[in-house]
Amino acid sequence: MSLLAVVIILLAGSAPQVAKEPIEGPPGAEYWPSTLCRDCHDKIFDQHSESMHAKSFTNPAFKKQYFDELLPLVSQDPALQREAEMCIACHSPIAYTARRGEIILEEDVDPLMSGVTCDFCHTIPGHTGERPENANYITEPGDKKLGPFPHEYDWHHVYSEFVTKSEFCAVCHNYVNRYGVEIRSTYSEWKSSRYAEEGIECQDCHMNVDGFLTAGEPTYESGQAATMTLGSAPFRGRLYTHRFPGAHSRSQVVGALTLEIATDEDAVEPGDEIEIRVLVDNSRTGHKMPSGSPELRLLLLDLRAHYEGMSVPIPITSAKESEACGVSGYSQCEGEVLEDEMLPGSRVYRALYADSRGHRTLASYQAAKIIFDNRINAAEIRKETYRFEIPGEAEGSLSLTAKLYYLSYPRSFAESLGLGTPEPVEIATANTEIVVR
Repeated sequence: MSLLAVVIILLAGSAPQVAKEPIEGPPGAEYWPSTLCRDCHDKIFDQHSESMHAKSFTNPAFKKQYFDELLPLVSQDPALQREAEMCIACHSPIAYTARRGEIILEEDVDPLMSGVTCDFCHTIPGHTGERPENANYITEPGDKKLGPFPHEYDWHHVYSEFVTKSEFCAVCHNYVNRYGVEIRSTYSEWKSSRYAEEGIECQDCHMNVDGFLTAGEPTYESGQAATMTLGSAPFRGRLYTHRFPGAHSRSQVVGALTLEIATDEDAVEPGDEIEIRVLVDNSRTGHKMPSGSPELRLLLLDLRAHYEGMSVPIPITSAKESEACGVSGYSQCEGEVLEDEMLPGSRVYRALYADSRGHRTLASYQAAKIIFDNRINAAEIRKETYRFEIPGEAEGSLSLTAKLYYLSYPRSFAESLGLGTPEPVEIATANTEIVVR
């Protein structure tokens, strides 16, 4: 750590906790632990501490997959070594840089430097290669920190346009595995969307206070990014949140999509068959839904009719890919991994992978091809069609309720790794009433 940094810290107040040993990058430079940033950037530090970036290494699902599942396989199949290294490169990049990816024990990672730290992100000036992916970040630790503001107001802030662009996020949120399968494609999904054409970047949604656009615009807090003992930090009209709300944030997934129910009939008689259309609107997100880890994440669309105290699931009839996995009901393919999580007649949105032997796999590092992908594209409004015969015992009125649920991973995945049972999150609902004559 430079003498200048030590002086600033002493002037700012109490000395922060530092790593046991400096994590060295290029000659004469080293990474700072996030606790070092707390003295001046206390609010931002608190936000980051609660984010999945800070917890990317300690996340139980990651640790189980990496230490209990992947590493034992590396000894049997050396070709998986690169896959293991790429896991660490994004889930604990400073440890990856310091140990060249050789992380075989949890103790190999200093707790103060685990996860995606403040300093790591703020010392990335760009990426190698033509396209940002596969952890091809350039890292240059030092006293100067790269940020989004075009003026250098203080001793260590340097403006970087790169940190304001989606390519900055893509270095870890896009990944192609050893088989050439793009198993993480959030950046690619955004790149092919109208949001990229309109210049709406990842940061515009995932670093504003709401976690999504309001009337097509991000909403930001304003104020000072730093609280200093000596001097005063400049006023910022735009403060980026460092909570990074995403698929792991309930506040982010609830309301991320919307539903609408439409029918051609306002009044029916018992025995009539009606057509019901449910519109699933993904206009609020700049990528497919679900995204991130599509082999694990699921959306479930459930439509039910309510009458005379009864609730009846309505099977979907619009699926053209009826021979594929992931359409309606307990299909053989879905039953292998979803088990009792599926609602009878529900529509499942997800991606399915197969390994080199053609067997279904939930392990992205074993994925040799994508055998099915019906996820909803950015800005797409998916229309699902149902046909329903009005029951003879229905009287007065019949209500229709559509609900969309998000599931972070299947129960079978959780049980195989000894994780807690995932709870479906209701993210959207729609209702309508039909008069029964």
